[in-house]
Amino acid sequence: MLGSIAEKSLRHRLMTLVFFAMLAVGGFYYIPLIPIDAVPDITSVQVVVNTKTGALDPEQIEKTVTYPIETEMSGIAGVDEVRSLSKYGLSQVVVIFKDGTNIYWARQQVSERLGAVRESLPQGAGPELAPITTGLGEVLMYVVLPKPGSKLASAEEKERLLYLRTIQDFVIRPYLRAHVPNVAEVDSNGGFKKEIHIEVDPRRLEERGLSIEDLVQKLETLGESFGGGYIQHEGKQIIVRAYGSLEDLDQIRRITVKLDVRGKPIRLGEVTQIRQDHAQRLGAATYDGNEAVLGTVLMLSGANSRQVALRAEKTLKEMELPPDVAIKILYSRRFLVEAVIKTVAKNLAEGAALVVIVLLLLLGSLRAALIVSLAIPLSMLVAAMGMKYLGISANLMSLGAIDFGLLVDASVVIIENVFRRLREKQGNLSLAEKSHLVIESCREVVIPVTLGLLLIMAAYVPILALEGIEGKIFRPMAQTVLMALGASLLVALFLMPVLAYLFLREGQGGAGETRLFAFIQKYYEPLLRWSFHHPTTVLGPVIVIAFLTLFAYKRLGADFMPALNEGDMVINLTREASIGPDESVRIQKESDKVIASFGEVKHVFSRLGTAESATDPMGIHLSDTFLILEKVGNKWPVSSGGKRKTKEELFEAIRKTLEEKTPGQEIMQSQPIEMRLNEIMEGSRADVSVRIYGKDLEVLMDLLDKSKALLQEIPGASEVELDALTALRRSPVINVRLDYEKIARLGVDIQWVNKLLETAMGGREVGSFYEQQWRFPIVVRLTENLRDNPKELANLPVGLPEKGTAPLSALATLENKDQVTTIAHEGGQRYAAVSVNLAASDTEGFVREAKRVLSKELSLPQGYRLSWGGQFKNLERAQAKLKVIVPLTLLAIFLALLWNFERNWRQALIVYLGIPFAVTGGVFSLYLRDIPLSVSAAVGFIALSGIAILNAMVLVTFFNQLRKQGFSLRESVLKGSLIRLRPVLMTALVASLGFLPMALNTGIGAEVQRPLATVVIGGLMTSTILTLLILPVLYGRFGSKH
Repeated sequence: MLGSIAEKSLRHRLMTLVFFAMLAVGGFYYIPLIPIDAVPDITSVQVVVNTKTGALDPEQIEKTVTYPIETEMSGIAGVDEVRSLSKYGLSQVVVIFKDGTNIYWARQQVSERLGAVRESLPQGAGPELAPITTGLGEVLMYVVLPKPGSKLASAEEKERLLYLRTIQDFVIRPYLRAHVPNVAEVDSNGGFKKEIHIEVDPRRLEERGLSIEDLVQKLETLGESFGGGYIQHEGKQIIVRAYGSLEDLDQIRRITVKLDVRGKPIRLGEVTQIRQDHAQRLGAATYDGNEAVLGTVLMLSGANSRQVALRAEKTLKEMELPPDVAIKILYSRRFLVEAVIKTVAKNLAEGAALVVIVLLLLLGSLRAALIVSLAIPLSMLVAAMGMKYLGISANLMSLGAIDFGLLVDASVVIIENVFRRLREKQGNLSLAEKSHLVIESCREVVIPVTLGLLLIMAAYVPILALEGIEGKIFRPMAQTVLMALGASLLVALFLMPVLAYLFLREGQGGAGETRLFAFIQKYYEPLLRWSFHHPTTVLGPVIVIAFLTLFAYKRLGADFMPALNEGDMVINLTREASIGPDESVRIQKESDKVIASFGEVKHVFSRLGTAESATDPMGIHLSDTFLILEKVGNKWPVSSGGKRKTKEELFEAIRKTLEEKTPGQEIMQSQPIEMRLNEIMEGSRADVSVRIYGKDLEVLMDLLDKSKALLQEIPGASEVELDALTALRRSPVINVRLDYEKIARLGVDIQWVNKLLETAMGGREVGSFYEQQWRFPIVVRLTENLRDNPKELANLPVGLPEKGTAPLSALATLENKDQVTTIAHEGGQRYAAVSVNLAASDTEGFVREAKRVLSKELSLPQGYRLSWGGQFKNLERAQAKLKVIVPLTLLAIFLALLWNFERNWRQALIVYLGIPFAVTGGVFSLYLRDIPLSVSAAVGFIALSGIAILNAMVLVTFFNQLRKQGFSLRESVLKGSLIRLRPVLMTALVASLGFLPMALNTGIGAEVQRPLATVVIGGLMTSTILTLLILPVLYGRFGSKH
């Protein structure tokens, strides 16, 4: 059947050409519709439930909010994992579903379960679903600034930040959400959220016979309007409402709260301070050493990040702002996406050019070279249609394994055979004779070419079996390669015979060869004859190389995948857990100024604590400091040694300077996307996370400290710190322990005391103040000087039923204690973690040694256990899956070879030896370039296996054909090797040179492609030697026997 394909294609030439033209048009149509991103979105299907908990402490939040929600979520069908964080002011529960679950269905299930648990939560704790975004969601960050020279620029910092945050929340944020498609949320960091405060001094109230409870009761619903329906009067409908809108703060001050003994009104302004102020903040932001207001555009899951970022940039530039406000864009995903796509496009373009040059040099015919090269665009256009259909974005990984050399391999073999046969014909052929010659030339190679390419495709099947994070990274790569290779096979089988018939000429170029090929042939033939007569001398080194390969392999480190250089940097700073917001901001400003002093840094901005949407549940003691670096290398200062720093050297220099000038901070390095992906996927930002599970917080803290000390002694770790998000850290807490007997004797309700404490210290919202359509809460609370003085808490007056008051100390005992600030759960169990960032890339080697040390030195009490997370978890899962699937695939390849060679197991084994011999070159190339073994490199070995088999199979098939024509064994091997020298060299060279730009490129994103390309190039060098020298020797000794 395969042999008749060329005949049918030539018979229906016009139909064949039209069909492929239509495929090309379809590909061009779909290319602009394919989403573009830097890397694939590997975030799992998850729903995040955030509950703002007011003034509750972490242990209360864990018991009364987090645990009930966790328990309810665990029963949902399709839930894979539930993890949570309980920290001051926030409970966050992350519900992770199995891959493939519809996100909207998942959110509906979570919403329904929240309805069931909502009534059991503390009053005021309203759980909300976080935006439908992902680890790649933060596509744009900007800062809201006063215009230089404006009145706002010279205003006091607090007043300025209050106004800028108001503009961000009520003008910029809603405008972006309305005008930029596919925006899930616009987050706000920094500044002050405006509130109207009615600040109470209990002594002044007591002098007028008032209590805080009385005041709150009298002011409930202040500033609100209520509908009274409508009435019908004289045939008209008249709406009735209670209109309580407030014009200004003076109107609040004039409100009468009581009449004195003489009937004179006591105004609210006489007993309280009423002023414009701000809510207690859980986060802050800085820009270039000053407090600022930051906005972050969060992209909807599955959207095109480049388009969203571009549209957001354009919208921010075009929108109307108050005359004294400006916006400056600080970070855009567009840069990274365009840089990565530029790297990929450059690699592919250079690879394509090298492929064409090789074809031209070895064939000596521009026509033949261009015909073969046509397989590249046609295959890619078909792959583009498949990518659109499967929802695969164009990114570093999906396009990173495509080698144009592979796409022309089948076409090279077919066109070269037709070209060679036509060159042998010096006279003019009739159309029928030419058609017959093309058909016969194709028949000679169609079976080994088809089977060889199918085996290359089969080698990618194990990647399709990967699941979880590693599957999301590498499965799109395999799918894209398989679609492109499948298309290249169709092009080779159906289109190449037609193009060869139409455009190649008999006797073209004369009988001579190109200079390059003639030169290679001149030295190859005597070397081949010598090898054939000295088989032991040739085969001996193969055994030595095999042992050397094992030696090199043992010294290769193992990593999940190389880190993508995003072009910018994030420095995570961790301070004492007990630090206050103002002090944390002060230290951050100093740190920003230190970082900005480095010439490599263009801008510095930071986010402290929790953002408005709580997608990042940091405490105020944590800071993500973003370093936007100069993108032009020659702008980086030259050091005293005459060289510019690498990114790692820059971080080390910054770290040392920070430790000198702003001591007391834990300092860790990350990148914008890398940080968020790790955090969302694993709940940790580090390369390796050591997690200890158990019930008792004190025991966990002790085990955590011991683990940290042990891990710091293990070589390979650059940073070992308590995990920024999940570590158990202490902070001072004032416990007001109620004495229920005293409360009962005084006739006070327990609820009164609890609400009084909440109102006085946390504040109680009693109404609303409107400016235009903007709403600001009116809050009653203690005056600032009393709230910030812990001693005044004991004197807080509690209203008694028979009038009068009693101090809080008469009803409760006040205790000063240290309690944990954050409690993390996974699967309902408490855990704490140590984060490790590695200096070297050998994740597997570090974890192996760390496991040995901890199992020996760390004694875990009964009921406590230890697990490993971070990148190592992904590596371990990928290795486990590949250890099963790869051997099965290799067995299937051998069985296919056995079938192809009619159960001649000797010939099948000779061809199959191409795989281990190619692997030796791949291992040595990794070893020489000091690149660790990673899943990316494993993909290279998988691709290499198929390529190595293709050439060997074509050569052995040709030997068998010559034997059938009556040639002796020796003649078949020598003649066949010389005839097939050109296609073997061409397929090997185009495949390896197609990957050469990937191996040598230093652009952004190149580090991810480098291991794969290095493996293929090194492996093809050794497999080509096998095919041209060792395989003929093996065939001559063993291949002819059945």
